[in-house]
Parts: sequence; C-alpha cells; structure tokens
Amino acid sequence: MPDVVDQMVNDNRNVHKWRRVILALADYGTEVPEAFFGTDGLPIALPAGYKNMGYITTDGISHSYDVSNDDTEMLQDQEPVRSDVTSRGHTFQVAFGETNGWTKGLAYGKPVSEWPSDKNAAWIYDEDPDSGDSYYRALTLAQDGVGPSAVYRIEAAYRIKVTDMDDRAINKSDVEEVNRTFTIYRDPVIGKSYTEAQTAAAGVVVSGG
Repeated sequence: MPDVVDQMVNDNRNVHKWRRVILALADYGTEVPEAFFGTDGLPIALPAGYKNMGYITTDGISHSYDVSNDDTEMLQDQEPVRSDVTSRGHTFQVAFGETNGWTKGLAYGKPVSEWPSDKNAAWIYDEDPDSGDSYYRALTLAQDGVGPSAVYRIEAAYRIKVTDMDDRAINKSDVEEVNRTFTIYRDPVIGKSYTEAQTAAAGVVVSGG
C-alpha cells in the first residue's frame, strides 16, 4: 500500500498571487464578451463600454460568500436528518485608489453612460436621492507572473449593484478612496451570475511565478 508521500500531488505552480489587476465596470445593458481569451491564450482587450477603474488599494478585491440552510430535525435524532439550502449570496468589496470622473461617478451611483468619456476630465456630481439604483457589469483581469510564465485570470460579474460603502477621508495622511461593496445577481437574460476563467501564456495553466 502507498504511504501519504507517494500519493501527494501538490504543485507549487498552482499557488497564485495577483499583483497586476484591472477591474472594469460597464452599464448592465453592455454586451458580454463571447470569449474571455484569444486563440493565443492572452486575455481579450476590454470590450467597448467597459471602463478601467485604475488603481486599487493593496487590499485588492475581496469576495465574500454566504449560504443559509434550513435544517430538518426528527424526534429520534439529536442531529439534523437533512439540510436544505435556502439562499446563497456573493459580494465583492474593492477600494479604488483614484478619485476621478469614473470612480466618483460610481460613488454617486451614476450609470456609466453618464460618466465623462475621459476619466481625467473635469467632473461635478450632486447627491441625488434617486441615485444608487444603477446596475452594472464587471470584468476583472488579473495576471500572475510575466512573459512565458504568466498565468491569466478573468472573472465576470453579469449583474451587480452597490449595496454598501465605506467611509471617506480628506486629510494629509490617508489616500482618498472610493470604497464600495457590490452584490452579485443572476442575469435573467444570459442565465448566469458569475464566471471565473484561467489560462496561461505557455498553454499550461499551472505555469506562474
């Protein structure tokens, strides 16, 4: 019989950290890419309508998951005899390190179509009691390693909405951030809520470094 060492299949090339990350937002009605990678294995260029939001703080993009269950119990057992999933939730939180026409448009709940075409152009936004109801799409492009050792990840959220926000500081020591939490919903048109896909420059997904 084999021992534990003989059965180990660990591969440190599958241990990834993502330092090169792009998060792009688009209005909910924007077309979804048909493919996330080209025939060369490289990620697609951002499709029309998706805005690259720029710097993200070092905490990166944090995903949270929630599952609620309803247990069924019986008189003769102390443990539940079955459990049924009643809800699933998926959110992600990100703090943008740039304050520009696009991040501030998001901060004020404006649809992407109302953001300036140039993120560095002058902008002005007013607080509006009817703002904050905008739904968006999101694409995350990430890269671990460079050149032939690069690994690429693309994640797509098909219907999202801002459901929480963090504080903002204006002082000489803290970066002014736009810190938002998005809840992910299923898109009833395409029948999906979220997708993750990964490939590698060398054609072997376990490349990296």
